[in-house]
Amino acid sequence: MHNENLENAIAVTHQIRDALRAEVERARAERVLIRAMDVEGLMKRATARAEWNALVNQKQAQLSSELALVARAYGLKEVTIDGLRGIAPAPTDRLAQAFAEVRALAAALAELDDLNRALGQRALSFVRSYLTALSPRPTAYDRRGMAPSAIAARSSNTVSRVV
Repeated sequence: MHNENLENAIAVTHQIRDALRAEVERARAERVLIRAMDVEGLMKRATARAEWNALVNQKQAQLSSELALVARAYGLKEVTIDGLRGIAPAPTDRLAQAFAEVRALAAALAELDDLNRALGQRALSFVRSYLTALSPRPTAYDRRGMAPSAIAARSSNTVSRVV
C-alpha cells in the first residue's frame, strides 16, 4: 500500500517528463513558424501551449496529492528524496531519476522559450520597421493640410491648469 502511492508518484512524474519531452520538440519547431511569420500557425501553437500548460498543471497537482499520500503513509512531515531514500531506496532512486529528467527538460524548454521570444521580438521589430518605411510621416503636410511646424506651435500654446 505504501509503495503504491510512491509508484503512482513515479508514474505521474514520467507522464510530466513525457509531456515536457513532446513540448520541447514542439518548441523547437516553433522557430520555423516565427521565421515564416505564420500568424495562423503561431496562434494554433499558442492555443496548444495553453492546453499543454493546463495538462501539466493537472499532473503537478496529481503528483502533489500522491506525494502527500506517501508522506501520510510513512508518517513524514514533509516528503524529501533523502527522507524517502531511508524508507524505500529503490523506488526513491527511480523517482529522483525522473525528477532529474523533468528538471533537465524544463530547463531546455525555458531556454527554447527564451530563444523563441527573442526571435519573435526580432520579427516584431522587423515588421514595425517595414510598416514605418511603407507609411512614413509627411514632412511637409499632414492629412488635414497642416504643416508639422504649425501643429507643434498650436500644441505648445495649450496650457492646462491643475487645481
